[in-house]
Amino acid sequence: MTLNQKITNINGTIENLALSSYPFSKNDIEKLGLKGIHCGSGLNLHPTWLNTDFLKIGNQLGITSTREKLVVINDNKYYLEHDQTQLLPIEGEVFDYAFSEHFIEHITLNQAVEWLKEIRRILKIGGVLRLSTPDLYLYVSGYLDNTESFYKQHCDNLSKMGMKNIPQRKAWMINQIFRFWGHQWIYDFDEIKTIAVAAGFHPENIVKCSFQEGSIPDISKLDLPNRSDESIYVEIHKT
Repeated sequence: MTLNQKITNINGTIENLALSSYPFSKNDIEKLGLKGIHCGSGLNLHPTWLNTDFLKIGNQLGITSTREKLVVINDNKYYLEHDQTQLLPIEGEVFDYAFSEHFIEHITLNQAVEWLKEIRRILKIGGVLRLSTPDLYLYVSGYLDNTESFYKQHCDNLSKMGMKNIPQRKAWMINQIFRFWGHQWIYDFDEIKTIAVAAGFHPENIVKCSFQEGSIPDISKLDLPNRSDESIYVEIHKT
């Protein structure tokens, strides 16, 4: 464990898996039935996906996840404790899908390009990355909107998420998305397209989508509703 790294506890079982290879091979991934990788998962763990996050997860028995070691949680959810700014310990072209929700804004612009290169490396030809992140366009448009409809709605959503004493000022609302929550970079569609192209994706294969809508319904339905008001949704296809 890194110095002062906190353990996030769950109620349930955590079992360490001994795979036949390291980095994890395509054969290992297929045997586990994993079709996609979920980056920045937190505790929102999806069955049949490899869920990854920097988070150290523990249980009531004192068993914890270990950096770069695969564990199975509650018998059907696979988790890899991993720093997303580092190379993934996985062979290339093993996943059909990748999914990331409100993660990319937490790393620097250069790190985001490198992360997208890794996603491109581990996706099969024809694979799809779906990502969401706070939408700079919505925040700037909201600042210029005299009705303040976007900010009023988002303020209400922040309250529902447990935030208290929220300042009712447009300048505060636009600053918090840049300076709070550990955010490093905020994107509009053009910015996402720029870094995806820098990572090797073709510009015509980068598509803006809507909440829970996309080319693959089983993936788009993973979008959580609590951030839909402020998010941009993008699918990036590997060809």
